[in-house]
Amino acid sequence: MDGDSEQQHGGGFGKSGEKRDDGCQARGDNQSGANSVQWPKHRTDSISVNRQAVPELSRVKRVPGLLVALILVVGCAGVTVEPISTVVPSTTTTVPNVEPPTTGPATTTTTVPTGPPVAWIAPSGVPVAVTGVNGDVIEILTPCGNPAMLTEGTPIYEVDVVVDPGHGGPVDTGAVGRTGLAEKDINLQVSLAVRDLLAERGISALLTRTADYPIPIRTRTEYSDLVGARAFVSIHHNAPTAPASEIPGVEIFVQDDTSESARLGGLIYDDTMATLGQFDVDWDRAPDAGVMTVLNGEGIDAYGVVRLPDAPSALVELGYIANPAEADLYGDPAYVPAVAESVARAIERFLTTPETGSPLVDGRNFNPAGGVGRDQCIEPHLDEPLYPDVIEASVTGGRLAYNFVVTVSSPYETPERYTDAWRIVGDDGVVYGIMELATDHAREQPFTRALAGVEIPATVRSVTIHAHDLVYGWGGRTVKLTLP
Repeated sequence: MDGDSEQQHGGGFGKSGEKRDDGCQARGDNQSGANSVQWPKHRTDSISVNRQAVPELSRVKRVPGLLVALILVVGCAGVTVEPISTVVPSTTTTVPNVEPPTTGPATTTTTVPTGPPVAWIAPSGVPVAVTGVNGDVIEILTPCGNPAMLTEGTPIYEVDVVVDPGHGGPVDTGAVGRTGLAEKDINLQVSLAVRDLLAERGISALLTRTADYPIPIRTRTEYSDLVGARAFVSIHHNAPTAPASEIPGVEIFVQDDTSESARLGGLIYDDTMATLGQFDVDWDRAPDAGVMTVLNGEGIDAYGVVRLPDAPSALVELGYIANPAEADLYGDPAYVPAVAESVARAIERFLTTPETGSPLVDGRNFNPAGGVGRDQCIEPHLDEPLYPDVIEASVTGGRLAYNFVVTVSSPYETPERYTDAWRIVGDDGVVYGIMELATDHAREQPFTRALAGVEIPATVRSVTIHAHDLVYGWGGRTVKLTLP
């Protein structure tokens, strides 16, 4: 459950390892086992190309995809072509087929502002809570819980619900599935989709993070309190193994002795179970799964994201990323839109109706490990972009030899942080090629690179080009291309 360490050719560039429980901090803010946070070291490897497959959209019939892309080295007039190597993976890697985070506002409101803003979107796209307004100066609480001031950005005047993507940053990846997909990444993709679906319903939602950076539990919940949210929902995907099951293993953890928290959890449980049950998957499920309280040794709510918010809260475990079958599902292009719709629908029902959902089952007793504390947190940039933008892309050739020319803009580049890759993602969710870059491009803005001989099956009619930041991962403006 509840930076960027990288695995070559991984769709999420996630770091392998045991699951940490950032979303489940027991007490205080300094209970992480890590002593320091370090951003990833620079890669010195040559540019390489690879392709990773995700399962087909249908979970009933699964057809193996193409195993490797044929990569050729060509010259392109006026374009820099760097060395390319071809790698055949021993396992496949899945990536969610949804748009990466952007630097746009993290919430939408339809009301006319009548007072000071409660939240603010920094120029980098990072959402923060407002603590005061002094003329043109906006006083804020940063993601690491520090006071700061901004003079530019986008004001947010009303927030109905805070949606919390569990984990984040280079240390707290959360669980990592067999495909290399990190929990922090799929949590963010689901949360972004939930936010957008709520906005379509006229419900304003603020995310606690919009990119891959750390944010302590206490800051996440203080954001909820400062903006006056009516609900707090933390999105996770479980790590421990559980017995095989014919039905999904969704678990919802709610506040002890709080009827509205139990009602929120029951509605989310019912909607997500109904939606996930439509997928043909070999599920894992704990025998006591359901909507429940979890108390620690002191007899209080064990998880910080449940215990600390003033608003009714729910920690949502949507499934088991440690289960290979479910990890494959999380790379299915149908997964994120479907599960996000169910969570958004349940939140809307909670806010607009008196409906109730599944009742509480017997609770658990558990003492979770702590997450990243404020003393270990590294602030994300507030005044410059977090991601590079793909500003132009073209494709020529045919099925056995598609040639791509991509232009990327990343004016923030330094030797310590730069754009280190762009990738080609098919409309089937498959990554067909990755161009990896080993140095910064501060003296070459924007910069253009070519990738040739990329094999893509005839069933794929369009692809999207994504860019990758060394620190914050995949994100920024993308470009969609129709294949010739």
